[in-house]
Amino acid sequence: MEITRNHWAIIINPKSGKKKFRQQRKYLFQLLKHHKISFDYRLTKFAGHASKIARYFVEKDYKNILVIGGDGTMSEVINGIFSANIKNTSDLRIALVPRGTGNDWGRFWGLTSNYKKSLDVFLKGKTHFIDIGKVEYNMEGQNEQHFFINSIGLGLDAEVVNTTHRLKAILGSHSILYSISLLLSVFSYKAHKVRIFSEEKEINSKMYTMSIANGCYTGGGLKQTPEAVPDDGLLDIMMAHKPTFFDIIGALAYLFRGKMLEHPIITSFRSKEMLIQCDKTVLMEADGIIVHGFSPFKISIIPNAIQMVVP
Repeated sequence: MEITRNHWAIIINPKSGKKKFRQQRKYLFQLLKHHKISFDYRLTKFAGHASKIARYFVEKDYKNILVIGGDGTMSEVINGIFSANIKNTSDLRIALVPRGTGNDWGRFWGLTSNYKKSLDVFLKGKTHFIDIGKVEYNMEGQNEQHFFINSIGLGLDAEVVNTTHRLKAILGSHSILYSISLLLSVFSYKAHKVRIFSEEKEINSKMYTMSIANGCYTGGGLKQTPEAVPDDGLLDIMMAHKPTFFDIIGALAYLFRGKMLEHPIITSFRSKEMLIQCDKTVLMEADGIIVHGFSPFKISIIPNAIQMVVP
């Protein structure tokens, strides 16, 4: 079959094939046929599957990908696209219908879990260039890379994500799980020694948590980097130094009010590229996915990397 410029590949995270999902899928297909939009689709079946599907589609010369899923599904799709054997990603277009736990990437654009409204944006929205982040690291002597669309977290941030995944396996997917995990981890987590090198700033200190962001929301709507925007060619960095008990109490209040950068234990700056050296026990997450790798981490931004359909 010939792949036309307006043909769409659809990657769907079915979330266990519940009745609500089947109704949504039927509505989607009817809508696309009504608007005479040609498409092919795949359902994800395991962790990492969206990445393989996306890579397959773009290497087959599909130019448009609609993602129906959460932050993790979108992140997998981005990794599939940017690891594919293609010459250029900037002529590709992605769209999102949020269907996850946190939906932080969709939240930035005003895309909600209201299925019909998000599909209306897909049909009527405009195309906008966005930046994509990249982290390079070592894994068992091999140089690896991982791409992210929203944010990377180290230290407590990654520990909370790890705890959230464990709770999700027991309790199911709920947006409040991140907040519960934060409260479970925040008083027991210990700071780690790190060295950070960038053109703008050098830091040699104990790091409690760090967020390196392309978008402003993490953890289901919390603003650790409230001024981050995904089209300025810069990463927004927030690092919390080793806190006291009372620092933690105060920081939680700042965090839930979206005023994190005002707390005295916080260092924040913007950069196009940075290098982080830390010990092997420091966890890293990207868009809510634990990335298994070792320091040093080289983190950079790819400006105007891909197009996205936005309101």
